[in-house]
Amino acid sequence: MCNEYQLKVRRADYDAAFRGVGLDVLWSDAEPNRPPDRSFRPTDRAPILRRTRDGAGLEGLEARWWLVPGFHRASVSDWKAMCTNARIETAATTASFRESVRTGRCLAPVTAVLEYDAPLGWRKGQPKRRWEVSWPEDGASGPVRFLAGLCARSHPADLPEGLDSFAVITRPAGVDMTRIHDRQPVILSLAEGLDWLDRGDLAALPVPGPAGALTLREAPR
Repeated sequence: MCNEYQLKVRRADYDAAFRGVGLDVLWSDAEPNRPPDRSFRPTDRAPILRRTRDGAGLEGLEARWWLVPGFHRASVSDWKAMCTNARIETAATTASFRESVRTGRCLAPVTAVLEYDAPLGWRKGQPKRRWEVSWPEDGASGPVRFLAGLCARSHPADLPEGLDSFAVITRPAGVDMTRIHDRQPVILSLAEGLDWLDRGDLAALPVPGPAGALTLREAPR
């Protein structure tokens, strides 16, 4: 958890939310022609947002979901540690993530998180239930929320031009998510996301909301 999520809007939809608070997003690459109903899974490239180097604006880019830390110099396939998620309890001290906590904070825009659980009577080899976890729209960013993330720039042997990658921060599940899993990603509003980019305080990341803050809907493939 979390190893699948959706973003069913285009860049322009959440760019507008940032313009509403006086921030422009400078994208470093073209928007992919990706079907909006295709979910993101580990090793996919997905859009992330981070502060520009001067701290005055936001940079947007497509990055690999599965962080490869900056110190890794062998090929990408040689990085075996599954760094799609960073636990909030240990991110600041884990070698793969601690530098990103200081200098590589990012946001991954999202419209729903997908999670799986085993129904009563489930046996190994049988498909699990698939759940779509969403939230009410708000006036700032509509259906979009932002997963608190950590990103890194590395130069693996097979990608000398460099690789941008990221991980999603997770924490113990709140009351809604505990129905299906014991952990969940840190889901942020626009204001909370900007605070994460600027302050980088893991302890200040918001806890999950009260019962009913999230909507869980069974969503078979």
